[in-house]
Amino acid sequence: MTTAIQCPTFRPTLKIGNNGQDVKEMQIRLNLRFASIYTPPLQIPVDGDFGSQTQAAVKFLQCLAFLPVNGIVDATTWNFICLGAASLPILKLNSSGNAVQAVQRALSLSGFYNGAFDGMFGAKTVQAVKAFQTSNRLTSDGVIGANTWTALIKLDTQLDRCYCEYYGGGC
Repeated sequence: MTTAIQCPTFRPTLKIGNNGQDVKEMQIRLNLRFASIYTPPLQIPVDGDFGSQTQAAVKFLQCLAFLPVNGIVDATTWNFICLGAASLPILKLNSSGNAVQAVQRALSLSGFYNGAFDGMFGAKTVQAVKAFQTSNRLTSDGVIGANTWTALIKLDTQLDRCYCEYYGGGC
């Protein structure tokens, strides 16, 4: 289940070099979102400065959430910070795009998928999603909704890959 975090009504686009109360509000929520994903959570300083450490943490979160990784807190990233997996699209047979490709990669790294990373949610992807859902005691329907997203985000292989790629300096 995904956890909603109370967020400010005004959610400006934030990026490296920004500073002030809006950044501080985002940093607080970013730490809360990390705490909802795993323990012990990554914690960044809440100092109102969008520096390199905050940018790395944003990239790490974007990777975990299967979002485009750019280090900018835009509307999509704010939505994930505030709403968690409930903000992510429902993916199913015939869906396509970068999110599907990222899911295929994550399922492959976890041993559930052995097809091409083509971004097409076809029969092999449905089969892999169903196997993943069964393994995680979720409804095995081949559809990626909030509960399946939550389980995908918490995959050890996803956490490790994203941490190493965007926060841990290559591991």
